[in-house]
Amino acid sequence: MKIPDIIVRGKDNGEGMVIHYRTTGGTDIFGVAVPNIYADTDWDLGPTWCYLIAGRKTTLIDTGRLGNFEVLASLLKSTKTKLADINRVIITHCHEDHDGNVAEVLSATKAELVAHELYPSMISYHTEVSDGVAHPEFPGSCRLCIMPEQFRKSCLPYHRKRSAVKVDVAVRDNQDLPEAGLKFLFSPGHTPDSICVVLEDEVIFTGDTVLPEITAHPSLSDDFKVNIKILPERYRRTNSIYGLMNFVKSLNKIACFQSRPFEATFPAHRLFYNNRFNLLDGGQRAREIIQFHIDRCRDILEIIGSKPTSIKEIVVKHFPPSRLKGTGQWLAENEIRSHLEVMKDCGDITWQRDSKDIVVATGTKNCLGTLGSYL
Repeated sequence: MKIPDIIVRGKDNGEGMVIHYRTTGGTDIFGVAVPNIYADTDWDLGPTWCYLIAGRKTTLIDTGRLGNFEVLASLLKSTKTKLADINRVIITHCHEDHDGNVAEVLSATKAELVAHELYPSMISYHTEVSDGVAHPEFPGSCRLCIMPEQFRKSCLPYHRKRSAVKVDVAVRDNQDLPEAGLKFLFSPGHTPDSICVVLEDEVIFTGDTVLPEITAHPSLSDDFKVNIKILPERYRRTNSIYGLMNFVKSLNKIACFQSRPFEATFPAHRLFYNNRFNLLDGGQRAREIIQFHIDRCRDILEIIGSKPTSIKEIVVKHFPPSRLKGTGQWLAENEIRSHLEVMKDCGDITWQRDSKDIVVATGTKNCLGTLGSYL
């Protein structure tokens, strides 16, 4: 991938940066880095990169973290684009650092909204369906929110506005928009509705599915059981959208999508970080992330050893203390649980007395081969 041109320099972590890239076919792509701050933890993603594709229909991919509408509009001006110029908005998935300003952008632009067909289920309220979720009063994307109460409260206005938006084009896996040179790859696992966007068979926008330096948090496969009734009928038969195993399958899809590498891979975080660009081969990086999760499973099994071990013990031994500050503790536990679910399905661990807090290793390491089959 060639180094993009810098239009606005921004901070050393990329925040506030504006870049330009031109495809071999002459299509102009602009990247704008919107602030994405978690103040009490070292789980730093860097800013959210939103991408503008210039063309007959000017397209914006993602809208950035909630509360940053004015920042997004200001950054877009650096590309000589006004909000009113945007004809299409694509949302890669239902997290607040990606669709946080979608209601405001749609109101200002009158653009059509494109998202996966599961996105409406994620942004809608389903208060009539509780089924043991922690927060049935929240939309589908946040019914199992693990964050503290003050964090959840800050999202309430965003949820209300987001729930009112209408998806104009609901896409499925491998669906094309030929007039725009776009193809959509369904890549669940981080969220049920995650998509990657391929432009002109040359450039891929990976959302959170493929990131440099870091990997997105996998969802939990257990989420499928409690959310099954809020999903469209065709997604209720078997779990193909939640959990680490489905995330790994999505990574494998990206790695095997085409025989030649993409000319450019544009991730949603860390494109520029620590004062340097992280230029990716999307397929190669997808395989590296799969290997990362294999290595983490191996480490977890070593931590468990031959004695019953609590999830909190695994977290403390696996992650450095700096990663466990504030909300980092919840994020770390969720990551470990996603790996333990795969180990349980592979017969490598059991829950002690069905507690789902204390695990016992069975002596096998089947998960390593199961995950490795997707390399």
